[in-house]
Amino acid sequence: MESLTALAKQYLAARNVSAQHEKNVTRVAEKCGELSADRINAYLKARLQAVSTITAKTERTILLCLWRWAWDNKLVEQPPRGILRIKPIRKPTKAWTEEQCRLLLTRTAEMTGVLRSGARLGSFLRCWVLLGYEAGARRGDLFSLRAEDFDGDALRWTQHKTGDPINKVLTKACIAAVREMLAVSPDGTVLGWVCGQRQQMRIMRKFLDDCGVGGSSKWLRRSGATHIEIREPGKARHHLGHRTLDLAAKAYIDWTQVRREMPRTPELAG
Repeated sequence: MESLTALAKQYLAARNVSAQHEKNVTRVAEKCGELSADRINAYLKARLQAVSTITAKTERTILLCLWRWAWDNKLVEQPPRGILRIKPIRKPTKAWTEEQCRLLLTRTAEMTGVLRSGARLGSFLRCWVLLGYEAGARRGDLFSLRAEDFDGDALRWTQHKTGDPINKVLTKACIAAVREMLAVSPDGTVLGWVCGQRQQMRIMRKFLDDCGVGGSSKWLRRSGATHIEIREPGKARHHLGHRTLDLAAKAYIDWTQVRREMPRTPELAG
């Protein structure tokens, strides 16, 4: 049997992909181990017990892509067949309301404490909330933003996932939060210098639990998209930087907040 890890190295060496995509392909190949229908199916069945159907389907796509590439390049003798099909099941999207987002900001102003890096905890979280909400950037992009990406109230950067440029105009409050973080940044990043990814997630998890709003840092992106859709129908996908026309509607907008789009029966009583 062929090693998926070895095939993944050859596959990635022949392509120019983002660092995140390379990391994902390598991780899935290492976890699955060997290229065979039995091994891949066993891996996918195990993953379906641990992750969402959407995540499992994404990993299936990665594995099939590696196998098809290996087959096309005559690196394996068996074509990609007999792989478990996965039907993605999407749960209704939830996002924070505007009131809940304002609550998060209010709580950051009440926070004390300084992290090991020297960053004030309240300032770090305030900037994360405002910039994550207004920029609509994925976490990796958000924590990679640097001083040179800002020009007055404008923000410009290139998405790692798609390679597409994104342009945003930010509020005065957001720019003030960014400048406060940059004033003490040792390397020119706005948020990335503060702490590593694991600590970022721990800090945000505790903060959201203390605020009692649920969700995760991913909800900043979907909340911004939802509130834009309420005011400017059809603009959420531009905020998110999506190429796919219906992806925002399927997975990022909380339609219970965008009530004009919800079908309603007429009132029979009253």
